[in-house]
This record gives sequence, structure tokens and C-alpha cells, in this order.
Amino acid sequence: MKALNNRIFLKKDNAVLKKGNIHLIKKKGMYAPPYSGIIVEVGPSVKDKDYIKGVRVTFTDLSGIELCINGEDIFSIRENDITSIIPNDWSLEE
Repeated sequence: MKALNNRIFLKKDNAVLKKGNIHLIKKKGMYAPPYSGIIVEVGPSVKDKDYIKGVRVTFTDLSGIELCINGEDIFSIRENDITSIIPNDWSLEE
């Protein structure tokens, strides 16, 4: 599958629910979904050259569509829906 125009495909991060020292991965349907993920494909019209495969980003909560391709969940968003790039040495845990 190829991203077109200003679309970016990513794999969303698993959301982590932290209770004290216990970390539980949230399942579908549990309140807030994760709003971060790793880029897996970039469309040819994406202007920001920092958006490349393997980069972790955050994005707005009501953006994009989720697709299931060959059993893999892929999230498709527009370039403008990305709000930040997460450095490799940062963690999103509370």
C-alpha cells in the first residue's frame, strides 16, 4: 500500500495505563486511544522532510482513519494532523 499526496501512514503506539508500578496495555474501546505512533509510509506531497519512516510522532485526536491491511492496523493521517516529533530518547509514560 502506498501513501498518496500529503498522507502519512503510521502504526499507533500501544497506550499504557499506569497504576502505581503496574503497566497495563489498553485494549480497544478503553477511553482515550493512543495519539502517537511510528511512521511507516510517507506520501510524495508531504512537505516536511523530517517526516520519514521510523520517526515517532504525536497527532491530533480526531484525525485520520484506521485501516486493517493483511491483519495489521495502519493509521492514515494528513501531514497537518501531526503535532510533534518525539525524540528517540523520550518516553510518553506518565
